[in-house]
Amino acid sequence: MAEAMQKHLGGKVNVSNRTGGGGGIAMNHVWNQPHDGYTWLGASEAMQVVKVMGYHETGTQDWRWYMVAGAPGVISVHPDSEFETLDDLIEAARENPNSVRVGHCAIGCVWHMRAIALGQAADVELNYIPFDGSSPAHMAGLTREVDAVVSGVAEQTEFLKAGKLRALGMIEMEPFDFPELGEIPAAGVKYPRIQEIPAVQWLGMAIPADTPADIIAEIDEAFEKAMEDPKIKALAEERMFSLYGEYGEEAETRLQAMENAMSWKLFEMGVATTSPDTVGIAKP
Repeated sequence: MAEAMQKHLGGKVNVSNRTGGGGGIAMNHVWNQPHDGYTWLGASEAMQVVKVMGYHETGTQDWRWYMVAGAPGVISVHPDSEFETLDDLIEAARENPNSVRVGHCAIGCVWHMRAIALGQAADVELNYIPFDGSSPAHMAGLTREVDAVVSGVAEQTEFLKAGKLRALGMIEMEPFDFPELGEIPAAGVKYPRIQEIPAVQWLGMAIPADTPADIIAEIDEAFEKAMEDPKIKALAEERMFSLYGEYGEEAETRLQAMENAMSWKLFEMGVATTSPDTVGIAKP
């Protein structure tokens, strides 16, 4: 995306990794630079919980967001699993609460939130098992350490193609047409309350919201043009990402809803020790 945007900005976009603090270190660096449009934040859905987690003082409303793409969430099982359908898994959890082990990335990550959204929507108690990331969660699914694994369809692509994992459903409102395997049904059709935690995976960038308007206009225009770049579209298709292309007010509205829902859920779980309302995050 940096390569695509620099074509329209008349200069090179340099990418520098600044890891740590759940994204807070990178946010702090960008926030402390002049708000002149020359320093951007490489962003993801993780930035919607930094405020409640105390990783950075800013929240969604303090930034102007540019959402490039993300993968929809899928729940999958070992190919030999006794669960042939998502309904089978839900029914097992209903009959024996906490018996169905669902692996996902670290507590509070987007796939943990999607797994919780499914459990809440189906009104069952799942046993959520966190791992350091999606990769170890996948391995737990392959070895049957867990009964199911939730992550992005892009992350599971090779496992699904090779038949090492079998998709039960998308934890989304829309089905997913998976090349060679056919349509993966949407859990939201039967369990529409998954929308109560509107967490989605997304990748993109952000700049401080108080960046001068004329600079914002230039970046907006470059972003729009870059989203039409054939390389971006080809990469999204190859990786099975959905392109968003949302920015400004549209992106902020969507991400504010995410921040509200995820922050309060983390507080209810005891993961976040700061009450969201004390830092200006409204309860959904």
